[in-house]
Amino acid sequence: MPTIGAFWSNLDMLRGNFCASRLLVVVLTAFALVGLRPLAADASVWVDDTPVPGWGVDGRVYATVVVGDTVVVGGSFANAVSTTGTLVVRKNLAAFSMTTGELLTTWNTKGAGSTVYALATDGTSVWVGGSFAKLGGATHTRLGKLNATTGVVDAGFTASADNTVRALALDGTSLYAGGNFLNVNGAARTRLVKVAKTTGALDSAFVSNASDVVYGLARNPVGDQLYASGRFKTIAGAARNGVGAVSATSGSALGIVFASAARPTLGLAINTTGTRLFGAGGSGSNAAAAWDTTNGVRTWRQVTDGDIQAVAYYDNTVYFGFHDGYQTDATIKMLAANAETGVLENFYPRFDEFWGIFAIAVTDRGVVAGGDFTQISGVPDLGFARFPALPNPKTEPVVHNYLDATSGWSYWDQGTRPTNWQSFAFDASSWATGLTQIGYGDGDEDTVVGYGGDPNNRYVTTYMRTHFTVDAIPQALKLQLLADDGAVVYLNGVELVRDNMPDSPATITNTTLAATQRTGGPENAFRPFSLNPEKLRIGDNVLAVEVHQSGVTSEDLSFDVDLSGEFDS
Repeated sequence: MPTIGAFWSNLDMLRGNFCASRLLVVVLTAFALVGLRPLAADASVWVDDTPVPGWGVDGRVYATVVVGDTVVVGGSFANAVSTTGTLVVRKNLAAFSMTTGELLTTWNTKGAGSTVYALATDGTSVWVGGSFAKLGGATHTRLGKLNATTGVVDAGFTASADNTVRALALDGTSLYAGGNFLNVNGAARTRLVKVAKTTGALDSAFVSNASDVVYGLARNPVGDQLYASGRFKTIAGAARNGVGAVSATSGSALGIVFASAARPTLGLAINTTGTRLFGAGGSGSNAAAAWDTTNGVRTWRQVTDGDIQAVAYYDNTVYFGFHDGYQTDATIKMLAANAETGVLENFYPRFDEFWGIFAIAVTDRGVVAGGDFTQISGVPDLGFARFPALPNPKTEPVVHNYLDATSGWSYWDQGTRPTNWQSFAFDASSWATGLTQIGYGDGDEDTVVGYGGDPNNRYVTTYMRTHFTVDAIPQALKLQLLADDGAVVYLNGVELVRDNMPDSPATITNTTLAATQRTGGPENAFRPFSLNPEKLRIGDNVLAVEVHQSGVTSEDLSFDVDLSGEFDS
């Protein structure tokens, strides 16, 4: 087996060959999280962003796991539904073939008595959490364990909770549960607990708590950290805004603070080396985020139009699902991003319902997404969908450059904000023009702009616009943006990117300051962004960018852009 460094180096070269509509996932599964052995590092699969048809369910799926060829889904539903509309009773829990999509007719036919919110697996067993009092027809209160192959309930696992369980995580010997409970197995345990994964017996050494509901858990595969997310303001007595870390042994709070974490954060995932934590940001944030687990620094985020409701990690890729839409496209409810950079992969399945995705599972067999929908990319799929692995290798995309250093820009450097300046129809014929880089103060500018003349009260914002022509809509649209200190990007009048700018207020003005000051290397760095190609028009298009300073005494300003489209070869 090659070294991890060599493996990722080879993978990075493969990722440079990505084209639209398919996504590479290499079989380096999250084995450390569930006790499975890794497969060979050179085994790889491709996933298309159009799913295959199969059985579904007549309600909402909140949780899913894949064990071999078995897809287990849990949620709030009464029946499994065939492709011809046949109903088979399956209350809140069911299993299907990953290969064929068929219902597994003998697998736990009695389901769960009420909603299933969480599933976890080690490849042999499946643990279930939710609001139920019955599981497989037997009394199991909000926690239970099943045989992964047969769905038979393990009577020897007797853990119970007095209120809803919303999250589960495993390590070699233990099961961690989070939710809105106050007691487990009759003992006080406030929303966070650790039990033996074989019997459900309480681990008396682990004592922790959260001030509000816990929605997500992730166990560090190489350390003693348990990460939790939810609506809480404190965890184990320490002030933490929606995301926190405790000792997996004792439950006591750890010192790390995750920068700009959202409350609530609705789910968590972690990479196989334990160095990156990924969060599903809820109301007010609407962002998938990544943090360095050594210091809590946020390394990237991707903002959507609605709450991130599910997040999963697999092979240096983060999959996240949400409601509402992405960059005003209401059909996009699920995306995939490079785990290190946050740059989106070319994976854009299209959903027909508002609430979108609540659960994601990924293995070497492909991707499973669960939620509230009836159709994806034109394929009927009720409640959950399978994106199976495909054997065909990717081919290098055809790249078309729309904007580069030779592109001309119109700019406004008078300090005021022209009305509707970013709109497609705006007339900028009276503006000055020039080539990038545009700015002042560094001496490397092709076009020098004004700042008002007073070095102690410089204009905060400079506005730029340019036109480019599109002959065909690409499968991916990639932006490289250099902005010192921050910028907002619009395509044909629609805001698509905020770079180093505050989330609030919703409307940016000419006096809105950038979130932080960029100096040294960061002020000269291009940052990659993925734009929604559906916002392009055949023919003339307008890219508009406003660049903001972090303060009125800032001594320099820089702006540059490269924009390209990627087409299937």
